[in-house]
Amino acid sequence: MKINSQTKISVIIKHNAQAIEAIASINPHFNKLRNPVLRRVLAPRVTLQDAARIGKCEVDVMLQKLAAIGFEVQMEEQPAAGHFTPAGGSQPIATALEAGKVRVLDVRPILAGGSDPFKQIMETLQAVPEGHVLEVVNSFEPAPLINILQKKGYASMVKTQGGAVHTFFVKTSEPEEGERKGEWLFHTTPGALEQEKEKFAGSLAEVDVRELEMPLPMVTILNELEALPQGHALFVHHKKIPQYLLPELEERHFKTWVAELGEGNVKLLIHR
Repeated sequence: MKINSQTKISVIIKHNAQAIEAIASINPHFNKLRNPVLRRVLAPRVTLQDAARIGKCEVDVMLQKLAAIGFEVQMEEQPAAGHFTPAGGSQPIATALEAGKVRVLDVRPILAGGSDPFKQIMETLQAVPEGHVLEVVNSFEPAPLINILQKKGYASMVKTQGGAVHTFFVKTSEPEEGERKGEWLFHTTPGALEQEKEKFAGSLAEVDVRELEMPLPMVTILNELEALPQGHALFVHHKKIPQYLLPELEERHFKTWVAELGEGNVKLLIHR
């Protein structure tokens, strides 16, 4: 099989399962591939180039490891410094940038402090005027964020420059049907959540992920849901709203009820 930096991890693993150990052996960042649930979540969305950025290694190292187990590496032209990678919105983004209609949010200090910048990104995005662009500065390409915002009607474009990754977002369309109607995600009060929970008396599993390090909360919840019998629900104690998990639940046709009881105390009820 021929591969290059833009080949999806899922395609590589499907062709040869030995690729899991080949990639995982590069450094500890890639040990997540050994977990089958997390692998199913991430691999279809991540290219070798994405994985190299996340794992802080050279993509050539990954290609060499895969070549050693039989993959054929395709030669690619090296992108120039500041190269743009479009994801469906290159023209409107370029137009806005030329007009100076851009708001910049550097999330690297937030990440360095150990926090998730998702909430601040979304709040900033809501304040961006129509026709303007939000530029998110990060140290890697935020593939999960791009996927979430695409469903909300945002096009994106990525520019790598030096050691920074600049991802540009602009609103170009209405949200997808599920996003618009909110048929799968319900933000509710603690009292209403308890009422919904009572419907599953005797058919309720419960898990507490508040003390787990990332990405174990997501992995644990998905593992529990895979074993959940039909007609049952999962009650989750979490310290925050798991923004990157929610699209996965939608894709699996789960309904999710979310209630925030206070700082670091979020409850979720998940069922089909």
